[in-house]
Amino acid sequence: MPGRAGGQAEPCGTANYDGGDWAWEFLRRNRDYIADWRGSVPRHLPWITLIDGTKLLRLPRRFPRAEKWGLHAFADPALCAGEAPVFWHANALKRVVRVSARKPHNGEHGSVRRLSDFKASRRAIIGVDGVPVVLIKGRGVQIPLEIRGLPVLTAPFTPVFELHDLTDLTAQTELLRRLQSFSEAACGASERLPSMSDERLQHALIALDESLKGHTYRQIAITIFGEKKVAEEWQGASQFLKDRTRRLVAKGTELMKGGYRELLG
Repeated sequence: MPGRAGGQAEPCGTANYDGGDWAWEFLRRNRDYIADWRGSVPRHLPWITLIDGTKLLRLPRRFPRAEKWGLHAFADPALCAGEAPVFWHANALKRVVRVSARKPHNGEHGSVRRLSDFKASRRAIIGVDGVPVVLIKGRGVQIPLEIRGLPVLTAPFTPVFELHDLTDLTAQTELLRRLQSFSEAACGASERLPSMSDERLQHALIALDESLKGHTYRQIAITIFGEKKVAEEWQGASQFLKDRTRRLVAKGTELMKGGYRELLG
C-alpha cells in the first residue's frame, strides 16, 4: 500500500494498541486518504512537548478535508501508530469524558489534579474553539478528555465531570474507571495482555496488506497461519480455512474504507 513515496506501509509492532491505534493502521492504508494527505497544505503541523511531557498541537484553523476522515489534522500515512501524531476529532470518537476545570480553592488539595497525574502518554490538541482535547493513552486503552476552563494545560485544577445524559451513565462510569487506573495510585499496574480482538485485528491487517499486494487467498493464509496448517487444511471438506481467509480480507478492506471509525473509543 502506498506510503510517503508510493511504496508500502512499514510493518509495525502492535503490542498494547488501543482502538485509535488500530483505526489509524487501517486508515493509513486507504489510497484516498493518502491522496488527500499529499494534497494537504501544510502536510505537517508542528507540535510541542510541554514541561510535563504532554505533546500539544495548536491548530491555526480548521482542516475540513482531514475532518472528513475523523481527524483534526492530517497525519503522515507512512508512519505507524506509535510514531504518527494522530489527533482524532472529538466528533469521531464514540465516547468523550467532558470535564469543567475549576480553579482550586484552599483546603481541597485531595481533589486537585494535573494532567501529569495520569501516568500515560498524553496528546493534547487545541482547535480554533480553544477547547483542549487530551488523549490519555496506555496499556491498550485510549481515553479522550475534553477540558473546558483550563487556560494552561500544565496548571492544577479541580475537575468537575459532566454527564449530559443518564443513558450514557454506564459508558461514562467505565471511562472514569479506566481514567482512574492511570492515576498515581495505580501507576504500577501491569501492561494489558493482548486480547482475542487484537489478534483478529492483526490478522485482518495482515490479510489487507497481502491482498493489496495482489496475493492469492492461499498465499495470504500461509502468511497468517503458516504453510504447514494451510497444506493440511486448505483442501479440507469444510473449507473453513478458505472461508476464514476470505472473511479476514473482507474485514480488513471494510475497516480501511471507513469501518475504522467503529474502533474509536
